[in-house]
Amino acid sequence: MPAGLLAKYSSLLALAVILMFCIPSSVSSIMNSSQLQHFDGGELASNLSRVGWTGTRYLASSLSSQSDPYNQTLKLKIAAVEPVFTTTAYSSFYSFYSKYATRNLNGTIKTDLNLLNASIVRGWGWSDALRRFLISTTAGDQYDIVLGRNLSFISEVNVSQALFRTDGTRNYDVLILGFTEYVTVQEYYAYKSFVTTGGVLVLMDATNFLAEVQYYPRTQHLALIRGHGWGFNGTMAWRDIFDRWQNENTNWIGGTFGVGSSSGAGYSGATPLTDNPVGRALKEKYGSRVFTVYQGHEENVLTNLTRTSIIANWVQTRKPDFHPNVATYLHYYRGGIVADLGVMGSDVIMSDGSVQFFLSQTLLFAAEFDSGVTNPPSLPATTTNMSDQSSVGAAYRPSPVGNVVVMSLGDRMVMPLLLVGMILLVSFLAAAVWLRRREHRAV
Repeated sequence: MPAGLLAKYSSLLALAVILMFCIPSSVSSIMNSSQLQHFDGGELASNLSRVGWTGTRYLASSLSSQSDPYNQTLKLKIAAVEPVFTTTAYSSFYSFYSKYATRNLNGTIKTDLNLLNASIVRGWGWSDALRRFLISTTAGDQYDIVLGRNLSFISEVNVSQALFRTDGTRNYDVLILGFTEYVTVQEYYAYKSFVTTGGVLVLMDATNFLAEVQYYPRTQHLALIRGHGWGFNGTMAWRDIFDRWQNENTNWIGGTFGVGSSSGAGYSGATPLTDNPVGRALKEKYGSRVFTVYQGHEENVLTNLTRTSIIANWVQTRKPDFHPNVATYLHYYRGGIVADLGVMGSDVIMSDGSVQFFLSQTLLFAAEFDSGVTNPPSLPATTTNMSDQSSVGAAYRPSPVGNVVVMSLGDRMVMPLLLVGMILLVSFLAAAVWLRRREHRAV
């Protein structure tokens, strides 16, 4: 390019070069600034500054600075569900399973069908220890979980009606489930709707939603429909699928049943991570190993890393060559969260303080949960796209500030902006050449 022309348009050239190199860093700097987005979270939203929680001190470190660190939990409406249907199934169904485990493998069965159509048995069954903890002085005095104040017990018999008002809004902020292996289809989708609309579902026991049952209120009977390896229509039974909602569980819960009691698996606790407030609180209080009382029973496996933040990874030690992906985690689905302990927590909740602490910290997290946040903190670098994605594109990388997610610009945005700068530079050069030729023709 002639020197005169270069000098004539030097200011434009300088501007193009500046834009090419500065746009990416400028935008990235703006997006990485510590400005929190505010969302209207409804019943669960609150003001972090009001309780003095800032930055990464969200849960754990703030406990020592408050006379009642769990008073936010008192603002929640919490329900724990009495697993009547699972209690009933264990009173009868398993006699049928045992009797026909090796019989009629390819045909239908028309005898002993009364065992698959059982009278309702009230009670918490395997989850009774969870019930006892929830009404204990430890839960009330230490963690502000108080039956009749912020905690209610509801039965599976009418759970679908109890969760929602007539206008479709939720009656509760948090729902706690124990051992809930057998559910009706109405109940299953009520739980899913609860999370979809912004609720926090806490799974304290594994093997959730393994089989579908039908409840008959007039006769107070419960019949198996499908799951646990069997199908039943009232007149005959046959071999069928084991995990009734396996794929759907993966989508909205983040995991599903994976390790049975006959697997021989055994655990030496779990390793807490610092990717989210609950994991940080556990590690700060208990160190590098938590949930050490639990030895093994039945476990869920994490099958969906999309919008999932791991609290702790379980360490299986009894079988050296067996490495199931058992984890305690938060899974964000639509407007709400599923918090899954991943194991049979009712086995140890009365004797393992870290399991109690997990529940209390999850409730405290729920008290500050903002349902407008579109992604959880610390997403894995690579995720499996198995559930609905946020409309906020994959170009954004979330950074945790307290329990609020600040959206920062990811590296993948730098290249497009650099390309814009290159286009501006090329456009300038093309314009300069065109103007030069025009001047020649004018002469």
